[in-house]
Amino acid sequence: MSRVALDRRRFLRLVGATALTAPFLRGVPSYAAGGASGTDPVYLVLLFTSCGTVRFKWGAQGPGPTGTTPTVTSPLVFRDTLSAFTKAGPMGVDLTKQVTVLDGLCVTAAVGASHEAGMAGLWTGSTSTGSNNAPGSPSIDQAIAPLLKSKLGINTAYSNVPLMVQSSADYQQRGAATRMLYDANGNFVDPYTDPSAALGALFPSAAASAMPSASKGPDKTTFIRQKVAAQLNADLTALQARLCTEDREQIQNLQAVWNQNQAQMQSAAMAAASCSPPTLAGAAAAGTDPFPMYAQSMANILAMTLACDLTRVASLQYSHALSPVTHTWLGSSQNQTHHSFSHQGPSSLYALGPDLYNEPASITSSYPQPLIDIDAWYAKQVAGLAYTLSQFKTVSGKNLLDQTVICWGSELDMGAAHNHDDTPFVLIGGGGGKLKTNQVVHFPLKLDANQATSNIVDRSQNDLLLTLAKVMGVDVGTSFGTASYCTGPIAEILA
Repeated sequence: MSRVALDRRRFLRLVGATALTAPFLRGVPSYAAGGASGTDPVYLVLLFTSCGTVRFKWGAQGPGPTGTTPTVTSPLVFRDTLSAFTKAGPMGVDLTKQVTVLDGLCVTAAVGASHEAGMAGLWTGSTSTGSNNAPGSPSIDQAIAPLLKSKLGINTAYSNVPLMVQSSADYQQRGAATRMLYDANGNFVDPYTDPSAALGALFPSAAASAMPSASKGPDKTTFIRQKVAAQLNADLTALQARLCTEDREQIQNLQAVWNQNQAQMQSAAMAAASCSPPTLAGAAAAGTDPFPMYAQSMANILAMTLACDLTRVASLQYSHALSPVTHTWLGSSQNQTHHSFSHQGPSSLYALGPDLYNEPASITSSYPQPLIDIDAWYAKQVAGLAYTLSQFKTVSGKNLLDQTVICWGSELDMGAAHNHDDTPFVLIGGGGGKLKTNQVVHFPLKLDANQATSNIVDRSQNDLLLTLAKVMGVDVGTSFGTASYCTGPIAEILA
């Protein structure tokens, strides 16, 4: 198995042993520099935050397009809420050169609809249909993961690791508002929502090591699974002697599938056991939302899952569409939910005029400061995850962030407008050298209020999904999601 190496002393020196970082640092592996031979793996992370963005504070500086061709501006100069990437992590490291801002991509599949459709179409590129607004088609991560195995021969312990930072206020039901991933048949993919459960599932040895010393040995779940597997095999073998040839062959096929699944589970457990697991952040104070602590824990789990090469494809979802989280840890002004604050702003993209970042004062003042603070907090979480990845060395001496592409999106552009034609997307990481970074790409927008743009067709985010597949080295075809929305991978961001 290929692993990413990290010099423990160097890592501690870089980040400092603060109370915030200490729980994670105990789980950082002290691998020697180097690792398995071969090229460095490439990793994909889909990342979601809710309710769009405060338009005039988000993004990066640079001239917008005047015609039908995107404009590219480099180097990056962030606007306020993305400035966390200039001082990421405990040491305030500047990650600007690892970021690309995509401004002007449209989630076309959700145009004219609301939060749920934006959530369903974000990673599928398909319009919501059927019961509960499910799109009925796979998300890009679920399309890429099996191709890594079948086409590239990549066998990791887990084909895909979905994680969610869940608030105590979040909705518990499965639906288009709460799920962003869909399997090959278009069914909801349930993420891990509890850090302890995620840790136990992905790093089984962590759960065993936490047991009292007197009870060390195989954990109860593993013990029961082994006993059941052995008994089932014995029963199926004994049954075959009493069956006709056709029935016996069916039982043998069933037994082979069962044993294959058991072998895969054991292989995953062994892979995780050979890698130092992360530890979780401390518990939230009684009566408080564990959301910020879960955010730290899930980011730590995700980082170590990639560093240990347990998967090549992962996702991290913060709350869900229509986020009901109240960010009380950011101060006393946080007295409403994120969703409620997001509705206190301009209700139309066209109200901003042709320059989306130089709004009239009457528009700018309509955004509440707590909403700006929420956007900045989420950017800090994403920058913190990127910083952590940047501290792991790969086989060739690069860092894990160089080999990763984090694609960060939302289900809306502006919360009060419920629009999708300028949905915010940010790419972080080099994607194994396949991505251009340190730039902002402004795509032309069809703003009906400006007749000069009447010949513009908005670029769909479906093309971004195709680009992610290309970065991961797999071919999902000439289209993904709704074919008519696709024009091909985005050349401006491919190296």
